[in-house]
Amino acid sequence: MYNVMTEKNTEMDVKELNPKELQHEHPLTLVDLQLMHRDYIEDDDEYDDNDLITTQNFECICNRCDRRIDWYHRYYYKCSMSSCTYSLHKFCEEIPPTLKFQGHPSHTLILKRTTNDKKCCACLKYHRDGICYHCSTCNYGIDQLCATFVEQNTIHHPSHSHPLFSFSAKPGLNECFLCGKKHEGHFYQCTTCFNFLVNSDCLSLPIKLSLHTQQFSHRHLLTLSYSLLDQLYDCECRICGVKLEDEHLIYKCSKCMYYVHPDCATQIKPFMFVLLPGLGKNEKNFKDVNHPNLVHLPVDDETHILSHQIFEGKTRVKGRNEKGHLIHSFHEHPLVLISNDTTTSLHDPMKRIKLLCNACIKPITKMPFYKCSKRDGSCKFVLHDWCIRLPKQLRNHGPHPQHSLRLYIFFDNLSGYKCEACGLPCNGFFYVCFECEYVIDVNCAFMPKEITHEAHANSNHLLARVDSGSSSHSKMECRACRVSIAESESYFRCTSCDFYLDCRCALHLPKTIRHKYDKHPLQLSYSPVEDHKSRYFCEVCEEELDPGKWFYHCAECAQSIHSACAPLMLQSEQGANSLYDSEGVYKYINIKFGAIDEFPRLHRHPLSLAPGTENDGLCQECGSKLQSHIILKCLPCNVAFHWYHEHTLASFLFNPSRHIYMYEENKRMIKQRGPQTSLEFYPSEMMRPVTRHWEVVDDDITKV
Repeated sequence: MYNVMTEKNTEMDVKELNPKELQHEHPLTLVDLQLMHRDYIEDDDEYDDNDLITTQNFECICNRCDRRIDWYHRYYYKCSMSSCTYSLHKFCEEIPPTLKFQGHPSHTLILKRTTNDKKCCACLKYHRDGICYHCSTCNYGIDQLCATFVEQNTIHHPSHSHPLFSFSAKPGLNECFLCGKKHEGHFYQCTTCFNFLVNSDCLSLPIKLSLHTQQFSHRHLLTLSYSLLDQLYDCECRICGVKLEDEHLIYKCSKCMYYVHPDCATQIKPFMFVLLPGLGKNEKNFKDVNHPNLVHLPVDDETHILSHQIFEGKTRVKGRNEKGHLIHSFHEHPLVLISNDTTTSLHDPMKRIKLLCNACIKPITKMPFYKCSKRDGSCKFVLHDWCIRLPKQLRNHGPHPQHSLRLYIFFDNLSGYKCEACGLPCNGFFYVCFECEYVIDVNCAFMPKEITHEAHANSNHLLARVDSGSSSHSKMECRACRVSIAESESYFRCTSCDFYLDCRCALHLPKTIRHKYDKHPLQLSYSPVEDHKSRYFCEVCEEELDPGKWFYHCAECAQSIHSACAPLMLQSEQGANSLYDSEGVYKYINIKFGAIDEFPRLHRHPLSLAPGTENDGLCQECGSKLQSHIILKCLPCNVAFHWYHEHTLASFLFNPSRHIYMYEENKRMIKQRGPQTSLEFYPSEMMRPVTRHWEVVDDDITKV
């Protein structure tokens, strides 16, 4: 400071200042520019979008210091007369008549008026005509800008409850608290919360954003949110597909549960769409001519997949009797072909007709098919036309190539097994290798090697089957149910992207389903549905629904259903699925219920195989809950038992422990934040964030 002593020898031209001289001729009104963001309730419908944009883009000049007044000052004074544009920073209007200044601690500085061109003793720059703080004893004076240096370098932002002070960090990368990334350049620091350090780029993001590009577009304005702590579900960026962190900035539309990273929303370039993880190119990575038998999913008919995998060949048919009925080695009665019988009812859940094939346990929705010829209707054995052609033996089977697999069946339909490929229990036909104790249901035995799915790249990418034990990835998650894929399971993987589907979700979820109380079909949805705000609830089990997982939805009626509850809805078996089992597909989708047999040890009446519901209460044998278990039920007595209490049912094919079937719980991993970057503070020139443009529009979008 004392390098200007030669200038101090000349008495500064100062004079007393009457505070009334600074007063404006009209009354002033204090304006809160962030009034609508007080406590920042991030509600898309709370305020008009245009009002938010206009407010954040506000800018005018202070009539006292000639510096900009912007939205980040939060408060300012303006003239109450509509015809007058007089404006002041709040701190410029409320400057005190005296000042204690660190650069001159020995005396109090007095507010005075100056008209000379002497230099300020603090910043060493020339005064402009106006006011200053002056010590007459030492002839020491500073201009108003230096007196209000802290206020000039302070901003207010709705992301934080305390003021933020501007400083330039030491050259190098520093971590921003809001986005969790490292930046170079200008930062703002909270003097109250030492670890709150924010990059100027993050502070300058617009509160509202319009997103319209060739690849990504949203019809509503997106709102800037400073955390996901209030969100009900795990969310992914709709552009890059990466999971969003709870404590970091996002752009969101609550109406549609549409979330994107700020970087993804504001820095979209044509090349980014090629390199984004989880999405890949939206161009075909295969030629149709090279894949003539490619299965395109999802399909409307649940029986479609197996029908296209079984071709003409040897069957399990011994011959025909004198009436022309087929003699099948897996059934004691002849089978009659049903082709054009108008009196025969096909599978129709709306009418509570459950016609399931005994081989693949899939609905029979069209003719022809075969059924037992017994006229009294006591035998419910039915087969698809293609299921009578299941080969007796499979050689060089993909998941188990070392030994041949032979076709078997449980004749009582009350025994079952657990499929090695999909992990689901089943009581239909199966292929088995007794030497390796390997068993697989017929659906998984003819699982296609390659598929496409409309949920991924609009069916433009091939999904190749990966058999159990051949995976090179340590951690994989099914994109449909968000459950980790076990190494023992078969699944489908896109060779171009980080996209996985387990075989259950890929093959067992049809495109549409129907509800008997809804006149519209429900569509399989792969992401949160448009215009469905707040929580989602399943219409079948009445439990909460996570829209980040695949589910069924009727847009016209705003009804949603767990994908795992869809078969229960069709069969009117509400309550058979517990909350923790609502992952992907219904776990008993490969079980044909209804078989009846006698079990004298358990009960005096015949018992029926059924899915346990909440209304079934407790097991008469062990006292445990029956809900979501396979049970043996006596309808006249209204009592039931767990399936595995009867010794003939106590085991699956090889291992007694296999009757306990359980989904792997998808546990959420919480990342620990790393240590904060060590900082050093250096003085800097005053820098303020400037709000970026609130609209992201692709120049080429009009060409689409």
